Amino acid sequence: MAEKGTDAPPGRSAREAAERILARRDHGSAELRRKLLARGFAPGAVEEALRGLAGRGLLDDGAYAARFARESLARGRGPLWIQSKLRARGVAPAALSVSPDDEEESLRVLLARRRIVPHALTDPRGRAKILRFLKGRGYSGAALARLFGPAGEES
Repeated sequence: MAEKGTDAPPGRSAREAAERILARRDHGSAELRRKLLARGFAPGAVEEALRGLAGRGLLDDGAYAARFARESLARGRGPLWIQSKLRARGVAPAALSVSPDDEEESLRVLLARRRIVPHALTDPRGRAKILRFLKGRGYSGAALARLFGPAGEES
């Protein structure tokens, strides 16, 4: 139950609220902590709820980061974008390791979906536009250079 003197929803504990939040989508512990505190639960109740969820295996930042990375790569996002989003959600991206092969495969899938053939781009402006787009999606210069040749690191 929420501690007295808070604006927490009546009749609901921080643990129950956390479980409801996690039922909608996966969260990291820092993001879940922020949401519970914003809902008016006392810091002590929030920490107790987070410890309980972690003890039951329902809250694991490492597993969350790995799932988030896998899903993001499948959606055409690169490792730099993924690390940025994890940092914003309070998860240490150091736990994240995306192999160059995974990054390159994700990049190939994205290019195929967009019907882009890397070595067929001869127009410098068009090539620069594609490279900016891919860098904005979070792909590293090294992955772009492997696919587009040495000019993949430009811009």
